[in-house]
Amino acid sequence: MSLVPCRACGHKVDISALTCPGCGATDPGRKISRQQRDLRSFLIQLLIGLTFLGFGGWYVWNGVIPMAKQYLVKPAV
Repeated sequence: MSLVPCRACGHKVDISALTCPGCGATDPGRKISRQQRDLRSFLIQLLIGLTFLGFGGWYVWNGVIPMAKQYLVKPAV
């Protein structure tokens, strides 16, 4: 049972404590809060998702649309 200072108020808490008994901060033994970790995770997932979406759009614009136009345009008689 190692005690560390709470990141919010400085009260000594166990590293496995879910809340600080002094101020009520969540995960007081960690350097960043659970909300900040969730935000970082969300931003990384958003960045990866937008990258895939952008690459998919680029592929459709440069690969699929020209091929579809080729099949849809009637040959000149």
